Amino acid sequence: MGTSSSKISKMKSAVSAIDASVKDPIEPKKEVICDMETFTTVYCVKIKHYSEVKHKPQDYTIDCGTFDLGGNRWAVYFCPGVSTLFGMVTLGSIRLLTDSTKPLIVHIQINLIAKSGERVAVTATKHAVTYYRKNGVEAIPYIRKTKLDSSECVKDDCFSFECIVTVTKWSTAEVVKRKQQSTITS
Repeated sequence: MGTSSSKISKMKSAVSAIDASVKDPIEPKKEVICDMETFTTVYCVKIKHYSEVKHKPQDYTIDCGTFDLGGNRWAVYFCPGVSTLFGMVTLGSIRLLTDSTKPLIVHIQINLIAKSGERVAVTATKHAVTYYRKNGVEAIPYIRKTKLDSSECVKDDCFSFECIVTVTKWSTAEVVKRKQQSTITS
């Protein structure tokens, strides 16, 4: 028994000596921090003369303008045409107009705006989609045409809706430590 425990003791000493002499041979030249950034905006659209546009063909769209969010340009379109299959109308689409070097996770929440200012949710929860390139399009959720037409949101031949758009993306890597370059003198 005595020899075994002395062998173990010698092995432990040898391992400790080896551990103490080994140093990390690779030192990073730089260290960076990568983090997520989130941007949110509320974009409101008012459609006037709704009675004139609500009977347009299914592929008819109205350009509702653009906005900037998260370093990118976005466009909103209203599509009043009714899907004949289900009697539904899409409130439109949101399109990415600029190229992005990073994937963009986009949450879209749509609310109709009643004349009183009350918000009526079209989407119960935020809808998430990932955009990878210019001209990526996401349809804004559908609403039953009869529900829209009979709601408190269509008054005086117009209605309004808001798009709450949240964009999340990876930020540019931030350099926190850079190793100095050694200079060789002769």
